[in-house]
Amino acid sequence: MPRDNTPIMRRLAATIILTFPLFAFAQKRTTTVVVPSKPSDVTSKTPVPQMEKGSVEGRTYKNASIGLELTVADGLEFQTPELKGTPGTLPLLVTVTAWHQEGLLSPRKVTAFYADALAYYPEGQRSTDAYMAKAVRGNRQTGYEPMEENLKTSFGGMSFARTDFRGPLYEAVLVKACDAQAFVFIFASSNKDTVDALVAATSLKLDPVRSGCRSTSSGNK
Repeated sequence: MPRDNTPIMRRLAATIILTFPLFAFAQKRTTTVVVPSKPSDVTSKTPVPQMEKGSVEGRTYKNASIGLELTVADGLEFQTPELKGTPGTLPLLVTVTAWHQEGLLSPRKVTAFYADALAYYPEGQRSTDAYMAKAVRGNRQTGYEPMEENLKTSFGGMSFARTDFRGPLYEAVLVKACDAQAFVFIFASSNKDTVDALVAATSLKLDPVRSGCRSTSSGNK
């Protein structure tokens, strides 16, 4: 059955809107995902990545299983990484979130990341453009309207697609579909300037072999 990523984005936007339960940011945004217990196409050449949780060291999150090292902006604090997936099968998604909270109920800066196994999507839904389309649909359902779409941005030496949204907060979603997984980064705060500063202050390193991402690729796989 086709895998619809809309519940992921719906949970993401809902959690940003309801800022007080941000400790459950990454968890809430993935718990409603319904996926098959095996890849959508047994003849697919897309491998299923052997995902692990990874680890946090200060402001840096490292996950050798997907070839990623992510250092967030100063002042943000990482929460515990999590694996999501159907029990008894390989993990389908790994996620981690960092934020800066200015007040008791007012987290103002958020950086979230997840990697999603593409083998569980139909062949036509494994590209960067297709994955971004899911993000746009999901955000619209929660009141976040795209402000700037189909942008191409360099992030970690790679070409990513970027779409900005305006809702209760300003949000930028960066997406890149690589060989086995989609890499998704969400930056949220009160305005575009702050979000742009969050992106600029974030360091990303992707191992070309383990991540399946190539620095010379267009980002539209």
